[in-house]
Amino acid sequence: MNLHDQMPRNYGKRPWQPEEDNQLREMVEAGKTITMISLRLKRTVTAVRGRLGILKVPLGKVGRRPKKNPPA
Repeated sequence: MNLHDQMPRNYGKRPWQPEEDNQLREMVEAGKTITMISLRLKRTVTAVRGRLGILKVPLGKVGRRPKKNPPA
């Protein structure tokens, strides 16, 4: 049995609902990270990035994790 056999049949094929698009836009405006958005919407990071592209929401508005400062 491989990983593909364990996934639900409709995995990755769930259409986006208008309320999800609204939530997506709101979270981007609030500076949430792609990871946080994907977890909240129960979507993959790739799906969220793709939807942002479709909605023409610039990725520059998406929050980014602060970079760790290297030891001095």
